[in-house]
Amino acid sequence: MKISNPVQAVTATALLLSSFFLMNACTKNLADTTLSKQAADAAKQVAVTTVTIADSNLLAYKKSPHEIYAGFYRFQGPCYGAAPNGSNFSQVPDSLDVLILFCFSPTSPIADSVPQWINALHAKGTKVIVTGNLDLAPGAPDNSTGYTITAQRIMDSIVNRYGFDGYDIDIESNPTGTTLTRMAGVYTALSKFLGPKSGTGKLLTFDTNQSGSNNLFRQVYSLVDYVWLQAYGRGASTLQSTWNTFSQYIKSTQFVPGFSFYEERGYPGNVWYDITYPVNGTGRAFDYARWEPTTGKKGGVFGYAIDRDAPLTSSTDNTLYTPTYIVSKKLIKIMNP
Repeated sequence: MKISNPVQAVTATALLLSSFFLMNACTKNLADTTLSKQAADAAKQVAVTTVTIADSNLLAYKKSPHEIYAGFYRFQGPCYGAAPNGSNFSQVPDSLDVLILFCFSPTSPIADSVPQWINALHAKGTKVIVTGNLDLAPGAPDNSTGYTITAQRIMDSIVNRYGFDGYDIDIESNPTGTTLTRMAGVYTALSKFLGPKSGTGKLLTFDTNQSGSNNLFRQVYSLVDYVWLQAYGRGASTLQSTWNTFSQYIKSTQFVPGFSFYEERGYPGNVWYDITYPVNGTGRAFDYARWEPTTGKKGGVFGYAIDRDAPLTSSTDNTLYTPTYIVSKKLIKIMNP
């Protein structure tokens, strides 16, 4: 039998060991005990080797040039209850590149579980970052000293404390004046620890429904790893014109448009209709995955509220089947077949 890869090799070894143990099943009890232990040890080795090979391939894929898939996972408490896909965000698809924990707080009843769930995703090469803001730390002065204090507090109390791989800034306004100065100051202070200028490998991202003309973006664009564009409810034909406003500041591979799954209260009130049910590969989310800028490749696609990535019974029914991350898995395959 020709062995074409390491997984086949360890599997073949397991089969040979199993045959040997079966042929000698009539030996004395002591021998049976010894052989059973050998069989168990062999099985464990096969399992460990197979997992190692699978993880190795997955890690190699994550490090290779490809269009990423990212997902915002709304955390249980203080904003949301347990999601349809549960509170354990480490169960997301293996090929997810970046998980963005949304509305996280140390006061959450399950905050203590976050480090172990992050570690589980690290084993698959998935980065986990957290969404936050640029508000000054309590008592910090509104100057460069205060900006440094604020950045250090964010790192100590959130990013480093829980083992996050970066920080995502949610910008849904166009700041001016002293507000702009403060936000840019804190963002710049954070860039010493996070983002492309830090040398740490940790991410600093810009999450927005604004265009590239946003005042804050134009001051900090060189400090940004990815722009997550909240394109919810928009046709894919609008993405090129929005990308044009960013194109002189960042590479196309840093531009990641996003869609939204349905949110609380579901259909028909709180939904963007970016996903068509039943899931058949049509709809805005899939259009985004297939879209490319005219000047190169996009960075990928993100989904907001992937904690609700589960098929619905219809477009007007909030009843869920067993969660499967069916949409996320299809999008990953479209971008990286």
